[in-house]
Amino acid sequence: MAARKKTTTRKKPQYVRANKRKGADSSALARRSFTVFLLILIVVGVVFGVKEGFEWINHKLFSKNPRFEIQHLEISCDGKLTEDRIREYTGLREGTNLFAVSFGDIEKELSKVPVIESVYLERKLPNTLIVGVKERVAIARIEGLKSRRFPFVVDRYGYVLPPRQSAAALPLIKGLDSELRLGLPAEHKDVETALKVIALCDSTGYLRAYVRLESLDVKYSDFIDMRLQGGIRVRMPRFSLKPKLQNLATVIKIATGQGQRVKEVDLTLDSAKVPVTYY
Repeated sequence: MAARKKTTTRKKPQYVRANKRKGADSSALARRSFTVFLLILIVVGVVFGVKEGFEWINHKLFSKNPRFEIQHLEISCDGKLTEDRIREYTGLREGTNLFAVSFGDIEKELSKVPVIESVYLERKLPNTLIVGVKERVAIARIEGLKSRRFPFVVDRYGYVLPPRQSAAALPLIKGLDSELRLGLPAEHKDVETALKVIALCDSTGYLRAYVRLESLDVKYSDFIDMRLQGGIRVRMPRFSLKPKLQNLATVIKIATGQGQRVKEVDLTLDSAKVPVTYY
């Protein structure tokens, strides 16, 4: 007798489809948006209130307090700028409140004056304002394309200053192929090198005694044509400035000790022996 095959039928799973409540979701989203907006509004209000509160306190206790009115305005300058001129530049005067004076505004106005290098400001409570001005110190004369008749002067940072009769003895930087603008750094790349040479020659008594600069011509691409007092011409490279200058001073010192006059020195060669020409 044949076995009967048992068959089973699987029931299909039934799914329950839920209908979305679009109105409820939109309402919840609107409530959340309103809550976020309200929180932002509260934070902005608090920040504004705190800011206004600090300003009110500042006005009442400081900038509008007659106790802090300037009675002593101490202005000093290490150069030729007069106190009256500094007052004119800054608009400072007695009777102004110490805390109503903006240090940033004072520095901004004085920075427009080409001869001013830095400014020192200090409030000394209850009624004193100290203003210290440091002028730029000229260390060289400089010739641009349009300033060869009356050379400008430059400070140690290369800032161009008006011509000065008192600067006639300073070394002259020449050979520039660009214009110079008062109150701004000289743009020529070799001005920085020339200023380094001048600063090094002033840094020690040894170099000051033997390397007395008259001019530095930067028009040549492979060397700086330096002229020293006594008619000495030097080919100066743009690298290893300090050791090269020390070698130059030694050459001049030895020649002077032997009663010789140096005419030309070539420092561009990287060798122990320095080529020297004598008169």
